[in-house]
Amino acid sequence: MTVTNNAVIGMALEYIEANPDERDLLRSLIVLALHGPPIASTSTTPAHVTCSAVLVSPDWQVLQTKGRAAPAWRLPGGHVDQEDQSLLGAALRHLTDQAEVETNGLIPASVLPVDVTPYPVDAVPARREPEHVHYEATFLLHLADHPLAQLTGKGISRRWVNIADVRGKLGDKLRLESARARV
Repeated sequence: MTVTNNAVIGMALEYIEANPDERDLLRSLIVLALHGPPIASTSTTPAHVTCSAVLVSPDWQVLQTKGRAAPAWRLPGGHVDQEDQSLLGAALRHLTDQAEVETNGLIPASVLPVDVTPYPVDAVPARREPEHVHYEATFLLHLADHPLAQLTGKGISRRWVNIADVRGKLGDKLRLESARARV
């Protein structure tokens, strides 16, 4: 079973309820999901949903990964696959695949993403991929006190960064969550 348009619409409406000032950012996503092809499919244009995981340690350090061919450090994430049961499930799968993190011991902050942000993606003519938008749903997950297992050497690197180094809207939201957790 794949992630349905109704599931994406439900997520978007709940997200807007929790973040009313971001309503305009998600309006197009909702319209596309109401009237278009599967919004979680990688072939759907002009936009589709992607997922990422922001894993925080007990002291609110953020895990970033970098693959062998990747030019920069980033949160684990990517496209929703046909076999993904939910958007959170897709984020967890990417965390396992890209960071070699065992997800059974993680604690999701919510089944609702902490952030949803549209990102423009350039066209790739060689793959016949037009310019489009990724609506990235980012899920906040907490790591218990146990350390991560050693990497297996598949060309993956991981690092922990200070929450203050996470920029933009996501960084602001994480710092707010961190402050709430310390109260």
